[in-house]
Amino acid sequence: MEVVDRLPITQDKSIIIVKVEKNYYLLSVSQNGIGLIKELDGVDDGAFEVMDEFQGTKDHDFKEVLSQYFANRKK
Repeated sequence: MEVVDRLPITQDKSIIIVKVEKNYYLLSVSQNGIGLIKELDGVDDGAFEVMDEFQGTKDHDFKEVLSQYFANRKK
């Protein structure tokens, strides 16, 4: 299991993407526990390994990757 990315919503609440084997899950995390929001099927593994050639980093933008996922799902 691997936490792919985390997006803080408030001081004690976050949304995370977790990879378990080849499956991705969107989870909510708070003091009350962890909840499954959605299984992210059909995710391209490369979406989380975006190479920024100008800065030479492997950073990715949680919001951008998630937006791309949902944009592709509407087609």
